[in-house]
Amino acid sequence: MATISTRLGFAALVLGSLAFAAACGDDEDNGGTDAPTAIDAPAGDPDAAGNPDGAAAPSCTDYCTTIAANCTAANLMYANNTECMATCQMLPPGTVGMMATNTVGCRLYHAGAAAGNANLHCRHAGPGGDGACGANCEGFCTIVLASCTGGNEQFSGSMATCMSECAQFATTPDYVATETTGDTFACRLYHATAAAAAPVTHCSHVATNSPTCQ
Repeated sequence: MATISTRLGFAALVLGSLAFAAACGDDEDNGGTDAPTAIDAPAGDPDAAGNPDGAAAPSCTDYCTTIAANCTAANLMYANNTECMATCQMLPPGTVGMMATNTVGCRLYHAGAAAGNANLHCRHAGPGGDGACGANCEGFCTIVLASCTGGNEQFSGSMATCMSECAQFATTPDYVATETTGDTFACRLYHATAAAAAPVTHCSHVATNSPTCQ
């Protein structure tokens, strides 16, 4: 009798152990303590998840191709692709999708928008920025100070001086790349874009006492 009781007790112990093991296995299969948790999991690379720090820089080729296609005739912003590409290199790049600030990204956005309304958007997309992509004098002075250096320096190489003198330039007619003469802001902005590609020839033309814009 004692032997039978001992065997029954041993069998119960074995069955209990098997049931416990099965329960632990089910716990692991359903997210138990051996599975990785949010704390244990690696954080990963935030940029890989679309972090805005990885926003793309605009392409000058895209900008110049777009503005050449959408801004023509009375809305022509650059005399040719060479001057557009050179001017683009003088401007802060910004990022694709910008709709404001003195950047190529902003100008690229408005160059695209000009397909639907050239009269509104082309000057925003142009070298000056026209109040949307920076104030006109801000765009002008940024281009001039970057293009005209060394022996071609204008406005003493000072943004403050350039902005102050630019504010005195006549603002009519509106800028268009065919305004190559006259004592106006438009004439000087044209020569600023030309100076980006040919500084020796055009930097002196942007000055307050310009020999060409008079």
